[in-house]
Amino acid sequence: MRMCLTARGILGAAACWLLVGCGGGDVKVRGHVTQGIGQQPQGLTDGKPALGGDGAVSATVKVRASSVGSDGALKRLAEADVESGGGYSLELDEAHDRVVIEAVDSKGLTVASALLDSTQPAEREDARIAPPINTESSLEAEVFVRMVKDGASPTSVDTVDLRTRINLEQAAAVRGDSSDEAAAGSVKALAAAMRAAQATRLKAYARAGSLVTQEYLFAASLDAAAKLDAGLDAGGESSTEAYDAFFAAVREATKEANAQQEQQAEREASVAFRFVVKAKAPAGSGIADASVRSAAALEGRATEASVQALLQAASATEALTAQADTAATTLRTGLAGAPSASAAGQSWANYSTQLAFSGRTSVLGTHLGVTADTQLHFQDAVNASIEALLTLDAALGVIAAQAGEASSTFLSDAIVNAYSTYDAALRIQASTRLDPFGAKAASGAELLVISAGAFRGG
Repeated sequence: MRMCLTARGILGAAACWLLVGCGGGDVKVRGHVTQGIGQQPQGLTDGKPALGGDGAVSATVKVRASSVGSDGALKRLAEADVESGGGYSLELDEAHDRVVIEAVDSKGLTVASALLDSTQPAEREDARIAPPINTESSLEAEVFVRMVKDGASPTSVDTVDLRTRINLEQAAAVRGDSSDEAAAGSVKALAAAMRAAQATRLKAYARAGSLVTQEYLFAASLDAAAKLDAGLDAGGESSTEAYDAFFAAVREATKEANAQQEQQAEREASVAFRFVVKAKAPAGSGIADASVRSAAALEGRATEASVQALLQAASATEALTAQADTAATTLRTGLAGAPSASAAGQSWANYSTQLAFSGRTSVLGTHLGVTADTQLHFQDAVNASIEALLTLDAALGVIAAQAGEASSTFLSDAIVNAYSTYDAALRIQASTRLDPFGAKAASGAELLVISAGAFRGG
């Protein structure tokens, strides 16, 4: 099983099974169609999103697994009947990555769908457990197909990353759109935002010194995704612990990038995602607001991990680590309950204040051990971050104004360049001003870069 996974990460699923003999017609996928709110029939093939909902289980008679062609058309791989409770079991002739599973009714119309990253089973499992087919999973599949229809190569899309950027609130926003046309427009906006985010993430990693590829990031996260899907299928769809374990496993698997590089990549991908979805969302749709809140939470995870790693490397005291953890917990709680994008932004502003902008009592102030004699040096460093942010925010404002028309290549280059200028300027200025703090100056400067530059651009 591990040899097959390694080979697939290099050669792709089909080549893997031919190479090591994993095939033979016994590739099994099991899962469930589940309920939600607000059924919308007929999607994936005609531009009208099918987002499951109340009555989805009773309406579904079959499920079909399909690959996605370069034109976005679905090519059927397998089909199976659905049990009365929504359960199903599919058998494929060979392994595949990025599979769409549709729940169809007696007329052959799509009721709901899900995006399965790979048919490779989780460790010690004899079948790959698919994520529950529900409203959220339906939007994920719709966005993937839309990305391909709009020009993305199916194999260029990191579907694990795609699924982390879409949540139930976004699906509810699309479901609540006033018309099929508006819902299709929301899906299209999400697809464009996803392409921009993934392009930006790769360039940000490269700029931070981690030369990872999209295929590497995708392959490295497959085991974690398989375990998450199995947990969700078993009944943990809203389990915070399951998602915490997933993100921790992904971080552990991506050895080619450290926590600080991940934070920088997610910071910049978040900007790209938010700018594009806000620029392209249909008028009156709630998808932009929901997407900003989703991006805020995702960036929060990466930032928290980066701060923890930085403090650990700097041999921080238990008291300081606890102070940083308290700030992160407050951020997570605020984002989880944020009723709007502006409320999420306020939670981020409060977090940045706790990290660096509340003076000597901030995490940064405590870390440096600021005294009356060193207060001026500390404040000079904080002021330098404000100056660097003014330049960064001005550059991001120009980029945001172009997000509706610019290509993902242009946006990703512009965002990464803006942050490169910000990081370089602040590191130089902060390090110089923090020299009196000795060995803590370098880690203090990095903490200031993180806290000041996170979740910018509104």
